[in-house]
Amino acid sequence: MITSAFITPHSPILIPNIGKKNTSILKRSSDALLEIKNKIKNEKIDTIIVFSPHNKRKNSEIEINSHFQYDLNFEKFGDYFSRLSFSGDIELAYKIKETVEKEIKTELYSDSKVDYGAAIPLYLLLSEENQKIISFKGKVLAINSSLQKNIEHHFNFGQKISELLNEENKNIILIASAELSHCLSHRAPGGFYQKAESFDNRVIESLKKNQEGVGDLLSINEKTRLEAKECGLRPVAMLLGAINKLNYQAETLSYQKDLGIGYLTMDMNL
Repeated sequence: MITSAFITPHSPILIPNIGKKNTSILKRSSDALLEIKNKIKNEKIDTIIVFSPHNKRKNSEIEINSHFQYDLNFEKFGDYFSRLSFSGDIELAYKIKETVEKEIKTELYSDSKVDYGAAIPLYLLLSEENQKIISFKGKVLAINSSLQKNIEHHFNFGQKISELLNEENKNIILIASAELSHCLSHRAPGGFYQKAESFDNRVIESLKKNQEGVGDLLSINEKTRLEAKECGLRPVAMLLGAINKLNYQAETLSYQKDLGIGYLTMDMNL
């Protein structure tokens, strides 16, 4: 069953070996992630599912990584030291594929290399300073959002797998790896967009309304999302679909826009 659900950022700067001095800029985000880490540290977790916004093969469908082992590293960011490995949940990958395939097309792929959208939250939540994995003996499953399907499609996917996940005889944690607008200042990676802040506020307020806010979140049009240059609503929609029939109370642990990107950390408090 689903025992916990979180929304986390995936900025490489959060990893000390990459961010170095700049890591301190995102201290509130780091503290929020540490709060989640401490919350799950002593839980018996069988599987962590990460919904990532980065479609690894630029496919038009939602992708499920069915590899038997996930290897996390950040060499693309110049960090050759921070790395971890986890067992992949192959069985659950195939069950999800089978559950949704009549109504939602998905693609199974097998790759030990995990994209940074999934790798960064996993590393931050499951590693210690000595690079050892905290008391986590479970498995990991990465699901990549589609670059071409809309938010509602991803919410429907989450709904389709909800019953399966809650009937599984295992404890499952869901993580939506997501970042909001990349246009919150003139120094932002995406340039400045004057409606970026109101976009982020709308997303956060919709999430805080729990089930009552889902409709508003799904109604955000494609043009607005593209102008805000977000990379998180699809993973968030999958997570919301999966927990939609559960009782939850979304809590903002941290929201930062210091670097011109909306970094949201949220505990759904199932």
